[in-house]
Amino acid sequence: MKYTVLCEFELSATSRTEAIVEMLSLFPVGDKSRRLLATALDVREKVGATVVHDSIALPHCRSILVDKLTIVVGRSHAGISWPEERVNTVIMFVSPVKPNSPQEHTKFLGHIAGKIRKSGDKIVAAGNQDELLTLLGFQLEEQGE
Repeated sequence: MKYTVLCEFELSATSRTEAIVEMLSLFPVGDKSRRLLATALDVREKVGATVVHDSIALPHCRSILVDKLTIVVGRSHAGISWPEERVNTVIMFVSPVKPNSPQEHTKFLGHIAGKIRKSGDKIVAAGNQDELLTLLGFQLEEQGE
């Protein structure tokens, strides 16, 4: 299965909080919802940072503020403090809270874990957005859809 994602290949953020806010700016929700999602993601990260591979972070949560699984992939060539480690690739997702969403959330986690396990070093080294998204099994969502 290919997942549709939004992508920012040149993040300007240097910290985890800045990266989350910058990536949430791509989410198709209003400003208030973005602030609430930023808080939820930050709380989740404070419980346990989601660095899942050398230089890859996977911040995520479930929320009533989204209607469908929403994924943003971000890349920073300079690196982002996360906070104890530095990451270059961030795969952030928010799953809706609805009857089938726990399975959807778990299925996506399985998908991304398999991709990272198989190609983690290649994901970190991807030289362009198309290569990165192909390695992750994602297709780019056109803005405005």
